[in-house]
Amino acid sequence: MAEALPTALFARVHDNTIIRAIRTDRTPPMKTFKTRHQLFLTEQLAKRLDMVAKSSGRARSEILVEALEAWFDRRDAPSAGEAVLARITRMERNVARLRHSLDLLWEGVSRLIKHQLVVTASLPPISEEAHALGAKLHAAFINEIAERLSSFDAELLTLDKERTVQ
Repeated sequence: MAEALPTALFARVHDNTIIRAIRTDRTPPMKTFKTRHQLFLTEQLAKRLDMVAKSSGRARSEILVEALEAWFDRRDAPSAGEAVLARITRMERNVARLRHSLDLLWEGVSRLIKHQLVVTASLPPISEEAHALGAKLHAAFINEIAERLSSFDAELLTLDKERTVQ
């Protein structure tokens, strides 16, 4: 006696839900409940869907279901806590990058100072006038750096105020 091939029976319920039951002589009926939806695709989108279905060997409805699930998952995924965590992670990466840059700057300054000390070690001692001029220029340099830092702090305060208003 030959084995019976599975047969699919479809029945439509009053709310357009399709019940599919697969029967064989060996297995009890298996029911899957799916709701039918009709949608209209542009020609270009329909061609792309057909191309993907043919190349993957999958049904178009299976691809559409997968795409909808991915879209819903992506849309519903970030909760408030996850968004905050992602932002904190980005901030940590930025701080690490800034620390690395600062380390490189300190290394450069250190090498510049070492070079300057090595070069000036062999020079004769400087006069009082040259020393006074150097101190004056150094003070002007420090004042300029202080002004730039204070203007940068003011810019940060302005940015913080703008963010809290929004």
